[in-house]
Amino acid sequence: MLLPDQNIRIYDYLKILILILALLSCGLFYAQKEKTKAAPFVRVYNLNGEKISKGRITEITDSSLVVSRGEKSVNIELSKIDIIKTKRSAGNNILWGAGIGAGTGLIAGAIEGESEGIFGTTVPVEENIVIGTLVMIPVGTAIGAITILFKKPKTFSIVGNPSNLKVFKEAMREE
Repeated sequence: MLLPDQNIRIYDYLKILILILALLSCGLFYAQKEKTKAAPFVRVYNLNGEKISKGRITEITDSSLVVSRGEKSVNIELSKIDIIKTKRSAGNNILWGAGIGAGTGLIAGAIEGESEGIFGTTVPVEENIVIGTLVMIPVGTAIGAITILFKKPKTFSIVGNPSNLKVFKEAMREE
């Protein structure tokens, strides 16, 4: 026979299960929509090796590259472009992994709630949240670092040359 505390625990797990199923079903309904491919993300460097812009490609002409970030578009003249790198930097993957790890730890600690400690003492919810977060941040960071291996960014040397920009343009069409 279940005790009153155990009944509450079972209902908590059922609520979580229903929430997960609801979230998964939303993803399934969204999957029915036709997806349009986003423009490639690039980082543009000048002849001094400094990053002058980053964002999604809006337009590539014979004499310039237009990159947009949010609502803002930047027109970069060909003579100022040395290198164009595709995809985001490795630090982006690590940061996202750490954030997802922190969120997962926070949720896991909150779900655990008040629990019994190692020496028979009661551990409050707040401590479980902190412990879960501190444990999961390095795990998420490590997973983010591992995903760098699958990223495969490309580097294009333009050096202000129109023919090199044409090669880049063709490569972006194929992508």
